[in-house]
Amino acid sequence: YLYFVQVQQVARLLNDAKAIDIYTHAHNMNVAENFQDKMLTIGKIVNCPKGFYNQRATVLASTPDQAAIILSYSGRATFIEPIVQVLFRKKIPIILIGKAGSNRYPQYITHALSISSKENLRDRISQFSSHIAMQYMLDVIFGCIYNMGREKNIAYLNASIDFMDDRKVDE
Repeated sequence: YLYFVQVQQVARLLNDAKAIDIYTHAHNMNVAENFQDKMLTIGKIVNCPKGFYNQRATVLASTPDQAAIILSYSGRATFIEPIVQVLFRKKIPIILIGKAGSNRYPQYITHALSISSKENLRDRISQFSSHIAMQYMLDVIFGCIYNMGREKNIAYLNASIDFMDDRKVDE
């Protein structure tokens, strides 16, 4: 029950944000960009800066009416600490999504959401488990955000469908 409440709090925070910046790297960028695409379908701006320079420049350009998401299964990625420090100083809420126990920066993180922690970081073929768990968490958050403004989001989708899909397809 408490986890559901926390997911709802995160969804409300993200829904109210002017824009959302997602900081991650490697395979988690695919998950971030998938969330970005979903959010754009309801008119919400999500940025997924790639690389050292773009991530740090985005942090510096962020304002307190935005929100930040950090995607890191282990929480050990070296890009995290300097980014969360600056975001915290700028009073930007930070959501960390990673395995249980991955929040190494509780003094900076506003909300930490845990995903399955069963993937061995060294003995694995690929990131199957963490990828699916990360994708699922962002899909749940998107579903919550969508439902918070369900009627408005349906109207937005209906108003934009002809522009977004210009194929001449009969239903």
